[in-house]
Amino acid sequence: MRRFRVSLVAVMVAALAAAAVASAAPSKTPPKKVAFTAKYSGQVSIQGSGSAVAVSATGTGSATLIGAGKVTGSGTADSTQQPCVPFGGTASMTGAKGSIAFTVTAGANGCGDEGGHVFSITGHATVTKATGALAKAKGALKFTGIYNRDDGTFSIKFTGTLTK
Repeated sequence: MRRFRVSLVAVMVAALAAAAVASAAPSKTPPKKVAFTAKYSGQVSIQGSGSAVAVSATGTGSATLIGAGKVTGSGTADSTQQPCVPFGGTASMTGAKGSIAFTVTAGANGCGDEGGHVFSITGHATVTKATGALAKAKGALKFTGIYNRDDGTFSIKFTGTLTK
């Protein structure tokens, strides 16, 4: 009878230990992928001349999951590089349901027409912070657009898949 009692106690201790280890281990939920698109248009301001010019942009539009709102950004561009002017900086999109902050990665540029009036904008951005409906989302976005130097207007579209 004694042997049975020791075996039963050992089995119970082992089961309790296994349950404790299982409950202590964090449950991993797979990351959720979210398709993201946004479209904005607005005004660009350029300060300075020469190699490093300061660029700022403000516009309105809409983005998936955060809704209608605005985009703002600032950075620098090297206007001596023609016909494709490289630029970089930081920006954010805000809407009624959240916000996304991002950094423009190296390689972004605006390529001008022969007269240097209309520029095709292309590049990528890395999401650095997201709140609200996209809280903690990370990922990369591609952007394309048009900048009209004559009247200072821009239109831009963002696409990508974020992970949250």
